[in-house]
Amino acid sequence: MDDKERQTLREHIIWLGTELERQRKLNQQHIVFLKRLLDPEDLGHAASNEVRKIAYILLINNNINEGNNE
Repeated sequence: MDDKERQTLREHIIWLGTELERQRKLNQQHIVFLKRLLDPEDLGHAASNEVRKIAYILLINNNINEGNNE
C-alpha cells in the first residue's frame, strides 16, 4: 500500500467517524423529541393517544436496537 492509498483510507476513516457522530447526535435529538411527546407536562398534552403510542413503540424499538449493538 502506497502513501496515496493510506491517505485516501485515512480520509475515509475520518469521514466515517464524522458521519457516525452526526447520526448519533441526530438520533439523540429524535429520542428527546419522542420523550417530550410522551410527557403530558410537555408536548404530550397536545398529542393524541395514537401519536403517543407510536412514539412509545419507536422508543422501545430504539432501546432494543441499542441493546443488540452492545
